[in-house]
Amino acid sequence: MIFGGIDLTPYLLVTKVTRPIVPKVRLDETEVPGMDGTHVRATGLEPVEIAVDCNIVGGSLDEVAEARAVLASALSGGEKALVLDDAPERYMLARYRGGAEQGRNAHMPNLTLGFYCADPAAYGQRRSEQVSASQRAVAAGGNYRAYPTVTCKPPAGSSWTITNVSTGRFVRVEASFTGAQTVVLDMRAERCTVNGADWPVTVASDFFSLDGVQQIKTSGGTATLEWEERWL
Repeated sequence: MIFGGIDLTPYLLVTKVTRPIVPKVRLDETEVPGMDGTHVRATGLEPVEIAVDCNIVGGSLDEVAEARAVLASALSGGEKALVLDDAPERYMLARYRGGAEQGRNAHMPNLTLGFYCADPAAYGQRRSEQVSASQRAVAAGGNYRAYPTVTCKPPAGSSWTITNVSTGRFVRVEASFTGAQTVVLDMRAERCTVNGADWPVTVASDFFSLDGVQQIKTSGGTATLEWEERWL
């Protein structure tokens, strides 16, 4: 197990990891006139809680005490990347809840560490694709939608647009482009910058995610999309 970039394997022997197969879906119920019951729609995923059963590794009381000191330092603080042995190529953003108590065994005491993941999907391989005015199929990877960061130097003109042809969503930026400016779109944060300064997008724009294989194109120039796979 790795938490916050610190490998805890020398100090912990993990015996069991308990977490949901898939996160719970957050549901919203709406009363519909003339309909018995309610209309139910999914509005996202609920946070995930992970329980890690383990033993502190130590051949003596002094070694156990030393391991506890290391663990206390590593587990403290805020949200960090959590990598578990059953999925070493992925990580989740987790916060250690604290409060775990060790068992009575003096040399390899057992304990259960609880982690809270407000973001229920794990992150995987980093990906990058380039798209241009000729639409191109982009594979998101993973099994859950991912939000890319888009970087482009638009050609000379009064606007520049990137479109997810598969969904019809697009983001359009209006400016006096000369071919020298750099536009960066953060699809997750729904933020646009031009040469590092915040810049508005048009009212009709709709920041989009990547899900499965989708066709993407620009109105001109080559854009680089960068993201990390998402996994449930």
